[in-house]
Amino acid sequence: MRLLHVFIAFILLLMSFTPCQARQLIVLFGTDSKPPKSWKKENSPCGIQVDILREIEFRTDLTFDIHMYPWKRAYMNAIEGRGGIFGLSMTKERLKIFDYSQVMCMDEMRLITLKGHEFPFHSIQDLKDKTIGVTRGASYGDTYDNALGTVFTPCYDGQPLIRLRMLLAGRTDAALIGPGKTAITYIVRNDPRLKANIDKFSVLETPFNIDPNFIGFHKSMRQGENLLKINRALKSMWKDGTISRIVNKY
Repeated sequence: MRLLHVFIAFILLLMSFTPCQARQLIVLFGTDSKPPKSWKKENSPCGIQVDILREIEFRTDLTFDIHMYPWKRAYMNAIEGRGGIFGLSMTKERLKIFDYSQVMCMDEMRLITLKGHEFPFHSIQDLKDKTIGVTRGASYGDTYDNALGTVFTPCYDGQPLIRLRMLLAGRTDAALIGPGKTAITYIVRNDPRLKANIDKFSVLETPFNIDPNFIGFHKSMRQGENLLKINRALKSMWKDGTISRIVNKY
């Protein structure tokens, strides 16, 4: 009996020194159709931003339950406080709604036209009276928001693939796509119809803008403590080059 008591005491002693920190599960929404930034492959989330989120998990006690939808649906879920959202641009209106993380990555937005239909682009005013293919429900900053329907006419869709097909059919003057030329190359080369017409596309030299992307939580979710953990991880990832290495993989 004494041996049994000693054994139990020994087990209890071991348990007292064993770390038993429960991981916190956080629901996050993101777009399912913006390669190489984020998309679904065989029904699993993948892409630059998903890899960044997985690295944040490794550096914190957080676990992300990632749900990928068309952007507008993802955004509405975040607006309703059902979870956070990643790939979020910052605007004055959104700052009233969301608590933001540090920058998780930069999204270089580019304008694509058909060859022979290029036009000079240096500012938003150069889109005057043009029809531009854009993501439904997306924003790329206050300048973009203010120009919608006033400077240029938006032609909304749910994914860049449709946007480029609309451009190819002559339905728009240009398509707005990011992040950078990498995204355009990926989309065109992975769609037989677009690939067959790859020589018909032209990327305007000047980027539309360089759009910082963030993780955001509706203010009602009160995620301040978890945002501190996320921000510490992101800060270290920028500092040690991890984010650059993730981006360069694609």
